[in-house]
Amino acid sequence: MIQKKIDDVANLWEKTKDPKYKDLWYKYIKEYVNGINSTNRRNVSSNSSNESNAERYDDSGQGRLF
Repeated sequence: MIQKKIDDVANLWEKTKDPKYKDLWYKYIKEYVNGINSTNRRNVSSNSSNESNAERYDDSGQGRLF
């Protein structure tokens, strides 16, 4: 829905070069971007104590080829 408004106002700006359409266009783009960034995100644990990480980061001083 917002994409249609952005496109319509952008087309009006291209046809008329009226600054009010340019300002409205930028306003709609900001609303669109802020809507994307305001989603709820889940927390991800940063605990890396599993065995695969312990094996991967061996302190023996010898390089490993993967």
